[in-house]
Amino acid sequence: MTARSLQEHLTSGDSMARLAAHAQRLLQFQRLLEAALPEALRPHARVANFRLGKIFIHTANGAVAAKIRQLGPRLASELSNKDVKITQIEVRVQAQNPVLRDSKHERPALPGEKQKQGLTALSRNLPDDSALKGALERLLRSVKE
Repeated sequence: MTARSLQEHLTSGDSMARLAAHAQRLLQFQRLLEAALPEALRPHARVANFRLGKIFIHTANGAVAAKIRQLGPRLASELSNKDVKITQIEVRVQAQNPVLRDSKHERPALPGEKQKQGLTALSRNLPDDSALKGALERLLRSVKE
């Protein structure tokens, strides 16, 4: 008995074959969408579904959704191919999980000794009632702790 691949299992049953074909089509549309969008919009939009010539795109926020709606006619022609004609694009805002976005953020490096000395010298030269002097002193205290 030979082991069957996941792809063979997915395409073996009639309903699973339709599901696998639909998923493959969505992946193709996603690749086409990424190629058609400007670089800044690519990470913020994804193809959610395709049904009866209508493609559904989910975006991370309203600004991206508005821009994709402006690009709608051009995107429809670029996403269409010889087998499938895109007749309508529906764009919806689907906010992403904020925990996932924050995990990519790295904490900035703390100032080194040279920078601390420069900030201390700047603080000493400012008037005592200066808001900037107070802010610099608080910053320097927090860095030393």
